[in-house]
Amino acid sequence: MDAGCYNVNLSPLSSWHPDRSPHLPYLIVTSPPSHINAAPTVWVYLWLGLIGQFIWGSYPVFAKRAVAEAPKFSLLFFASVAATILGMMLLRRGNRIEWSQAWRTVRQSRVLWLLAVFVVARSVSNIIAVELTRATWVQLIYILAPFGVAFLGTWFFSERTPPYTYRALILATLGSALLLVQDWSDLASGFSASDVLGLTIAVLSTLALATYYQLVRRSHVGNVSTGLIMVQQGIAMALTFLFLSWNTNEDWTAWRSVSTGGWLAALAVIFLVQVGGNWLQITALSGASPTLVTSMMPLRLISALILGWFILGEQLTSSSQWLGAVLVVGTMTIYLWLQRRAHRVTAT
Repeated sequence: MDAGCYNVNLSPLSSWHPDRSPHLPYLIVTSPPSHINAAPTVWVYLWLGLIGQFIWGSYPVFAKRAVAEAPKFSLLFFASVAATILGMMLLRRGNRIEWSQAWRTVRQSRVLWLLAVFVVARSVSNIIAVELTRATWVQLIYILAPFGVAFLGTWFFSERTPPYTYRALILATLGSALLLVQDWSDLASGFSASDVLGLTIAVLSTLALATYYQLVRRSHVGNVSTGLIMVQQGIAMALTFLFLSWNTNEDWTAWRSVSTGGWLAALAVIFLVQVGGNWLQITALSGASPTLVTSMMPLRLISALILGWFILGEQLTSSSQWLGAVLVVGTMTIYLWLQRRAHRVTAT
């Protein structure tokens, strides 16, 4: 279906949805023509969005498994190139924009390059956090990003705190504590210095993402195509990771000794997540309500928990941890749904 037939606009906080990848947090959402919202068609798009959320939930797991053997910055360089190629395909086949027009927009738009700074900060901190601590813990921090968006808006942009935020934050914090703590008789026993540092970086990464959303809502990029943003930010990240790989003296010959499991994880990061996950999210948002797709975001934690168990051996060892996981997923799902409901009532 021709993506050029959709109107592109900026999503308000009430219909906030996560970055379509851990590296490419696009706030551009597509508004489909009314005839596309026939029930059978919408269900197809919702299923695509569901699959996309599960795929993105797998990113920390596959990334952690891959960087156990492969140089992390070179891996993300390849992943960024793959995402850039996908953006080019969308740009030419979907949006039908000439290369000269695309290059002129990228070259002249200072806002896009400012936003790219936060994308890069998010991407770099993301992979470092995954390397330092448990993948499931990193995903737990990331799905709490809507709270960061809400509080940044309140503290720095004089916005009203969205309804239900404090109650949802209390429940999500309780659930997170239950999930993170393995032994309540010795709270520090389950945490190493590396875990503490990794969780801290994950929080900073989430704040970078939240800042990105607040800035993009106040910029004038609403008419820029998704494909163009993917190309521009993909190029920015590819150049950054190439520089970091060179500056840290990564040994690219290490790829020669990567095991079969390491290769499968690396290919999953590049093609399953960056290409497949991006395509699924873009397609889902083109035919279904961004709110419905957003409400599925907590499923990423479920995906990370399942794959983390089988691939990394990151198991939940107590009933309280399982209770915490259910509490976080349930709280975030209901909170995001209530945000949209409150927005509709206010608009009416």
